[in-house]
Amino acid sequence: MNLPFQRRPSRGTRALAAVTLAAKAATVACAIDALLHSDSERLKGKAIRTRAVGYTGALFIVPLAWWLLPGRRGPYPHALDLGVTVPLLADAAGNAFGVYERARVDDAVHAANAALLAAVSGSLIAPHVDTPWQAALAGGAIAIAGETAWESLEYIAWRLGQDGMDLTYEDTMDDIIGTWVGAVVGALLVLARGPRRRSIRAQPGWRAVLGG
Repeated sequence: MNLPFQRRPSRGTRALAAVTLAAKAATVACAIDALLHSDSERLKGKAIRTRAVGYTGALFIVPLAWWLLPGRRGPYPHALDLGVTVPLLADAAGNAFGVYERARVDDAVHAANAALLAAVSGSLIAPHVDTPWQAALAGGAIAIAGETAWESLEYIAWRLGQDGMDLTYEDTMDDIIGTWVGAVVGALLVLARGPRRRSIRAQPGWRAVLGG
């Protein structure tokens, strides 16, 4: 009996998987540190326990989505998984090491998160619309709506007395502008990588636009 041939992952794929695993481990380490030292001066007033739970839970978004996707899943999307993990690690490490107090990396994190949200949302919408333009615009709109909700929650937390957030008009506007930039980048990614034919976009399995 002939056994099915299984292609061994390429060296680049193995390296990408190793980097993704390392990034996830570092994010979990920062989350554990946040839970254990939430009352320390470097983490106080940042709703860090809630962030720690969010960091850890978000690491499973891509693995669970790939595993639960009906039909033929195709190769695991390591690039997408790393793309989702990096902003989580940036935020977790930024808070753990006090980077936000010394450098303006918050804007870059907002832009990266918006780009990922726009790209993933647009990719999931793509099989259900007539043209990639519609998916790209919908993905960008979802990213901007998500940022609006986030900024609103930060404002509510600040009004309820949460200290250490350092909210200012300039900071909020910088975050919004960064989000718009990221949303445009994510939408362009959907437009550039999405198959033009709807029949191809609607095929079962992991969407090609999300990367393999």
